[in-house]
Amino acid sequence: MGQGRWVSYIFRYRNGVRCENAGFIKVQKINHTKEDFVRIQIGLRLYKKRDFKCMVYLLSMDNQARYLTDIFLKAEEKDTIMKRIELPWNSPLGDLKHMEDYEGLFFVCDDGEILLGQWCEQSIDVDNIRIESKNITDKSVQQGEDIGKEHKDIPKEELVEEIEAAPTSEADAVEQTMKAAYEEAESRDYMKVCQEMLDTYPKLPLFPDSQFLECVKIIPHDIGKLAMGNWKLGTNSFLSHGYYHYRYLMLGKVKFEKKEAYVIGVPGVFTNKERYLANMFGFSVFVPVKRTKVLTGNFGYWVLEVLRE
Repeated sequence: MGQGRWVSYIFRYRNGVRCENAGFIKVQKINHTKEDFVRIQIGLRLYKKRDFKCMVYLLSMDNQARYLTDIFLKAEEKDTIMKRIELPWNSPLGDLKHMEDYEGLFFVCDDGEILLGQWCEQSIDVDNIRIESKNITDKSVQQGEDIGKEHKDIPKEELVEEIEAAPTSEADAVEQTMKAAYEEAESRDYMKVCQEMLDTYPKLPLFPDSQFLECVKIIPHDIGKLAMGNWKLGTNSFLSHGYYHYRYLMLGKVKFEKKEAYVIGVPGVFTNKERYLANMFGFSVFVPVKRTKVLTGNFGYWVLEVLRE
């Protein structure tokens, strides 16, 4: 959030337990000379037997859900629905709260289904979220959606767009939708992004003769700064397990035999059991922090290549 741009996933909740992925949220701070704004883009994928409405709330750190907007989906609609809203960064809902006071979006469907997408690490008990009356903020949200008419340098895009996508499975639906939505709109030099992170993030120690050329500490939310093909790692169970055990992940540049590559690493100690679990979740390569002929019992990182030079 300190950089004014972040991406989060949306998850379904059943009986207070987080379940499968249902879309994504992209938030970006837009700087203007007179006033800063926040652009919120929602990609929501929900399959229903009938037409239905989903109410969207901004969730503040005191567990208050404040009404933001509605999303309407058609019966048996399979494509991801996109909605974009622009609001003032300071007091986006006219309640004197800033965007820094909010930690995610809370979704309530008219059939009772609950969803949540958060960009802060704080654990949230969805059963204790308090929903405030929508009437307080209707005017504020309308003002926010009209910002594009008042500022020429903000793109005048429709707030609701249908993205035609036909994903081959539910597992890769969100990833394909993200690509369709952003690849034409944005062109980023991800090698430069990785190098900037290596230059500015907290450094990890390097040992002589190590395969690691550079490495820094990151957290799962930093994955959203990488190329979109890596975003699915945000729901990788092995990565999450390693992060919650060691409280950090590793982004680094590694020297293999004939190449150098940027990798994400999950910290751990090499054992046959750990190797089996890592392979199941795509982390098939273990790089010890010190070169050694015997891997068993040594600390290092289970790595996955995210970009090659």
